[in-house]
Amino acid sequence: MAPGSLAPNPDGGEQSGELLYARIVDEVRDGGLNTAEMAEVIGVAERQVRNWSGGTNSPTGRNRDRLLELHYLVRLLRDVYTREGAEIWLHGRKRSLNGRRPIDLLEGDESQAVLEAIERLRAGAM
Repeated sequence: MAPGSLAPNPDGGEQSGELLYARIVDEVRDGGLNTAEMAEVIGVAERQVRNWSGGTNSPTGRNRDRLLELHYLVRLLRDVYTREGAEIWLHGRKRSLNGRRPIDLLEGDESQAVLEAIERLRAGAM
């Protein structure tokens, strides 16, 4: 199984949605974002992200979609960088983004520009 992929329950049954979302939150953290930054990007209170991480509840609607999009982006970034490298990339200004920081674009709901920059990076164009 690929690193970071979601696995079935070792007991043979399916994991509950809450546990899967807890793993997703952990993987986003491993991609260089802390709980407060994740909450800001998704548009929820930090406590909500902690609830997802603890398996207390699952995100729904737009919050679910934003979390899954963020998860996708950081996993792509981790294909190129270590955790520390991903954190530096997300928080540093990028010429390819006209001097803007990827984290600011994500908070501003401009994830497509960040995705395109990561894809260029993965292709060796940056």
